[in-house]
Amino acid sequence: MRILGENIGCVERKTSPILFITILTTFLLLFLYHNDVWRPIRYWLFLNGLILFAIPLISLVFLDKKRGLPLRFFSGTVIVIMLLLLIKFTTVRQLLTTLNIPVTRQFFLLMKKPQVVYPLSALFSLIAVIILVLGKVDIRSYGITLGKVKFWVPILLVFFLCMIPLIFWASRLPSFQKTYPMLPLAKEGIRGFIIAELSFGLFFIFWEFFFRGYMLFALEKRTGFLVANSFQAMAFAFMHIGKPELEVYSALVGGLIVGWLCWRSKSFLPAFFIHWANQTMMDLFAVIK
Repeated sequence: MRILGENIGCVERKTSPILFITILTTFLLLFLYHNDVWRPIRYWLFLNGLILFAIPLISLVFLDKKRGLPLRFFSGTVIVIMLLLLIKFTTVRQLLTTLNIPVTRQFFLLMKKPQVVYPLSALFSLIAVIILVLGKVDIRSYGITLGKVKFWVPILLVFFLCMIPLIFWASRLPSFQKTYPMLPLAKEGIRGFIIAELSFGLFFIFWEFFFRGYMLFALEKRTGFLVANSFQAMAFAFMHIGKPELEVYSALVGGLIVGWLCWRSKSFLPAFFIHWANQTMMDLFAVIK
């Protein structure tokens, strides 16, 4: 079958990498869904960067059987350590909801301080870069590239022109007005709005790489486009549960369409710009209502 000049379908491969990607992404998304923390912003970005960017990137080396056993063992160990760290944060948070222990509360608050978050972010980033370099991972094959710019830029321009009135209309709905802006900082003047949207910009790099970079391209190499695109779109829609109902349904349909666009563009950047622009416009219309 061919759609717009590209082959799609299923590709028979060994199932172990598919199971690993499925289990890992399911665990990470479930963890993020139940433990997403918005404040402070630096901790929110650290948590999402670790879950949606660092761990998936490192797993690419672990999955590559062409790499030496020591490097694959090291990358797997780093992933386990990161997962255990996430589980530790969860355990502490659960204790805070059931016990009133000052030491525990101080420990949890300490993990959110810039003196802790920034060094941990730098450390994990350095480890991820070292593993990727040693593993000789071609990150371009996972959408980290400009891709076919002449193909996706005109499509995005048309999309933005069409979406502006729709987003303005949606921003007038009570359910959306209760949800946006998602970061209260966006309501605190121009400076607060700019900081909030730049923070969302970094967040959406992590977010869109995970769905339209890691999940889409890593699975597409092993299952074919149809399965990979359907899986990432359903996972994407799941993460919108709790938001306005219209947004959940549009996330599923939009996830399929944007997944196709990124696949054809060979880049996750179209999804990043679409999502970031939508968020910024929604927040802007909500603030100036």
